[in-house]
Amino acid sequence: MKNSLFKRAIATAAAVPLALTQCLTYANAVSTDTIQVPAAVQADSEALTLEKLLYIPVDQTVSKWNQTATNSLALVEAKEGTIDLTPYVDDIVAKSGEFDEVVNRILTKYVIPNGITYEITGSNDIIIKGKVTSPVQYDKWRNGPGAALKKVGDKYGVPGIIDRTYFNDVDCGGDVTITIKASALADGTTVPFSFEFKTAEGSYGLGQLPEWAKTKVADIEKIGEAALRKEVSPDKADAAVADYKAEMKKLTDKLDKATKNINDALAKSDAQTFGNLSEGIAYVNSYLAGKGVDRKIPESGAAIAANEIVAKAYDNGIKKIAPNGEIAITAAELGGFADSVKDINATLSSGVLTGLGTFEDAEKDAVIAYYADGSKGFTVKDSYKKITATVDYSGVKTVDTGSVDVQIERVLVTETTTTTTTTSTTTTTTTTTTDTDTTTTSTDTTTTTDTTTTTSTDTTTTTTTTAPIVVTSVIRKYAEVDVDPAFYLNIEEKFDQTQVSNILVHTFYDKTTTKDGVDTVEKNLEEIELLSSTDVSYGDATPANTYKKDNTTFKYEIPVLIKGESLTDADGNAITATVYIGVKGDATLNSDVDAVDASQVLRYYALTQTGQDAKTVQLSSSPLVDGPTSIYDEFAAFLCDVHQPAETRYVKKDARTLDAIDASKILSFYAMRQSSDNDGKTDAQLWDEINK
Repeated sequence: MKNSLFKRAIATAAAVPLALTQCLTYANAVSTDTIQVPAAVQADSEALTLEKLLYIPVDQTVSKWNQTATNSLALVEAKEGTIDLTPYVDDIVAKSGEFDEVVNRILTKYVIPNGITYEITGSNDIIIKGKVTSPVQYDKWRNGPGAALKKVGDKYGVPGIIDRTYFNDVDCGGDVTITIKASALADGTTVPFSFEFKTAEGSYGLGQLPEWAKTKVADIEKIGEAALRKEVSPDKADAAVADYKAEMKKLTDKLDKATKNINDALAKSDAQTFGNLSEGIAYVNSYLAGKGVDRKIPESGAAIAANEIVAKAYDNGIKKIAPNGEIAITAAELGGFADSVKDINATLSSGVLTGLGTFEDAEKDAVIAYYADGSKGFTVKDSYKKITATVDYSGVKTVDTGSVDVQIERVLVTETTTTTTTTSTTTTTTTTTTDTDTTTTSTDTTTTTDTTTTTSTDTTTTTTTTAPIVVTSVIRKYAEVDVDPAFYLNIEEKFDQTQVSNILVHTFYDKTTTKDGVDTVEKNLEEIELLSSTDVSYGDATPANTYKKDNTTFKYEIPVLIKGESLTDADGNAITATVYIGVKGDATLNSDVDAVDASQVLRYYALTQTGQDAKTVQLSSSPLVDGPTSIYDEFAAFLCDVHQPAETRYVKKDARTLDAIDASKILSFYAMRQSSDNDGKTDAQLWDEINK
């Protein structure tokens, strides 16, 4: 994404503070994970390493890194300080493309002299502050407002006009505050973060900066226009102003493109599976190239870590917050770990990106040994770890930008405990012996007979060794989930897993352990399992086979299966997903598509183009719609946004682009459906032809 002048300035001002933030959250906050050593040793005499960051005790399956993070942040020595952007200027400017002169001047003249500070509060929140000063005059920086005025002034015989034009009345300055609310780690794994650019007019989130900057460009343009009309000869003034407006439009066009890219990022929905991080990055780079973005993400985690700006900022940040070497985690190690994660499932929906992957369990051998005696009712033959990371940037167009959540779990691959019987055979032999002596003399003979009797007896002895037998009886099972209503087209072939999120399955059970003939009974035990949207399914139900034309409300409740099982909520109610299924292009919500639908879209477009807020304009004439904010008007907007993929099901009406193109395509569909030549084609086939 190519940023505008002002957005680039703010992003540049925040670049190193954000890098410092990464240092704190990765290398310090996400640190020794419930290590079984005295707390003082963790920070005072033993450096934090990546191994400790990923450690989970052998008798546990869920990481408690957030609790250790709270303790670690409290031990950071440098609680406040300043950040010098000077070492990063050349690197940042080199990556600024056509805005290199603008970025260099804003950094060196309007950002760095004001200073940037960081603070770790008593509650462990991390606050980074910077300031951007408003220029009074604009130099002739390439692709800046000054260059536009100079170019036109030179053309129309008033060289040096930029040097005589002042912009005191246009305040482009403000204070930047980035807050990472690490205090939340005391109670959970989700860390909210915010970005505020506070100006004289109000406060803006990161995603609002292009629109804010557009208002400032308009103010700058008025002053430039006035200067041209004052200095250019009257017969050429109109032409000069027209040329100047054309030059300034190049800036506003870039701002409009930035806004569109932000809106696209918030509207995009996708679900992909990758073998590793490099495959995921390749997919994203391919997507960006398809959108005309001429930048690429480095091809791997190691390459990202080796990036000059990232590596330099990380190293300097670590030295600043942990000057005594308390943190021994390098950027290269973090990049290597990211590359080791495999079997990645990534989902993106309405500004929420979730990635789930697996990596090797460093404690696997110890885990297998821990469960080897079968006393837990099973043995373990393998284990690995699962990491789930969720980045919520859905609030990027507000000051409360979003949050980051990281969860690490151990997955046990188990075997059931069995009973072993050993049989041995013993042979016993009994021998009876009678001795006979024979003595011969001249007068008589005495004879004694030797008799030997041998008896063999086979004895079989059976020894039975029985491991503890564990029998569990499930008493009750229910789930807590968040379910968002969603819109679908009747030509879609699957429901969206991400409609169901934040899944907690509660299982209550009795456990009887039998050992040496003695039963031990434990009652009403509870197990809580945290699952993700990838564990959700809907059986055989699809939008296509669920939709019924005679359902005039378009609303359905679809049974939700969690790991293939139908569960209830805590009150015993079946868990279902609310869905609205309709016909693509149906603005009037009558399950048909005709010229009336096209005309309603065209009317809506005309009203929004004349200055009316999309939130106040009603699209559909359906009796189901009781006003412009009705969920059914939102549903109609989804159905009529025909040149966008169906995955935009969660986008709000006022964020959609419903225009004459949609109306034209709806009219084309109606005409094609009326033709007998298309009798054998499905609606999906016709829409595919129209949208080619």
